[in-house]
Amino acid sequence: MIIQDLPLHDLFDQLRKSGLPLGVGEYELLLKSLMAGFGITDQNALARLCKTLWVKSLQEAQIFDYHFAEVMKQVIASETAVSSQTSSAKTEPQTTPETPASNPEPAPIPSLSEPTEPALPPVLEIEDEIQVAKSTFLSASSSDEIADAGFLLTSDYLPVTKRQMKQAWRYLRRPVREGPCTELDVEATANQIARHGILLEPVLLPRRINRSELVLLIDQDGSMVPFHSLAERLMETALRGGRFGKTGIYYFHNCPVDYLYRDPGHQEAETFEQVLSRLSPTRSSVLIFSDGGAARGSDNGDRLELTEAFLNRFKQRVRYMAWLNPVPKSRWPETTAGKIGRSIPMFECDRPGLQEAIGVLRGRRTNFAGGVK
Repeated sequence: MIIQDLPLHDLFDQLRKSGLPLGVGEYELLLKSLMAGFGITDQNALARLCKTLWVKSLQEAQIFDYHFAEVMKQVIASETAVSSQTSSAKTEPQTTPETPASNPEPAPIPSLSEPTEPALPPVLEIEDEIQVAKSTFLSASSSDEIADAGFLLTSDYLPVTKRQMKQAWRYLRRPVREGPCTELDVEATANQIARHGILLEPVLLPRRINRSELVLLIDQDGSMVPFHSLAERLMETALRGGRFGKTGIYYFHNCPVDYLYRDPGHQEAETFEQVLSRLSPTRSSVLIFSDGGAARGSDNGDRLELTEAFLNRFKQRVRYMAWLNPVPKSRWPETTAGKIGRSIPMFECDRPGLQEAIGVLRGRRTNFAGGVK
């Protein structure tokens, strides 16, 4: 049995179309096992190897048996046709009346123990919606794409990467000249030379320092559990890549009332008054990361009232505020988030949305619907 001649890709493709959650990694693992000498003695050995690597339940085993038998029948039929064509192409020996021609026997057909075949190919019934999505995606890919397309090996599936976040944070700047005079003021130095006709000494200025202060409020737990990784990335890049004069990270659940928390576990509490007292009216900006009730698709009047109250308290202290929503904008209508978006600029948490939100924190005008005037 030659590995290159095995119809493994056809079998793999049929199993994926039937609902088995197989990926490129499982296919490569089978090839490595064959190259190591496993499953190459006969068809039964190959079937055992494939089932060991790919099959995880009795239902999947029934699906595998069906498609394995179908693929192997096609292989046997193909080999038989090739053998017949080769035999007929050979020159027949000369015969005489005394020596009758001998009738060649047909090539033996390998026996194959086949399972009981249903009328229609079995399909795996999947109840998990995540597995359904994976199977749908896999079945949509053609066999040529699997064989020829290059696969990107990455573990980053969030809507915005760390690099993109760091690049966006760097636009949030309020430079102020502070410290010792170390930079050359070219214009002032040139004017001094024009007045005196000679360079007495260069005119120096303090360096520009980013004094922008960011307050990041993160909704934690509840419907925000699926977005914890995105929130953690947002927090990490703001602290390490933003290069702000000051960065404050606070957590809350659904809607802050009297306290904000400095840790995700809601153990280190601070009152609103303590947080507000440290904000600068000219340098501080507030960014809120929350679904605003859009994840559950609910419209909660109490949550809306409390959210508007805490937003008004911040607006009395700072000029620039924005809201990042990890839920797609198409799900905001008829929810609390859609009504909150009338009081504060709200954007999706992807790369364009983050850039728009930072534009608002820098002072750009917005129509509160994600679009800039």
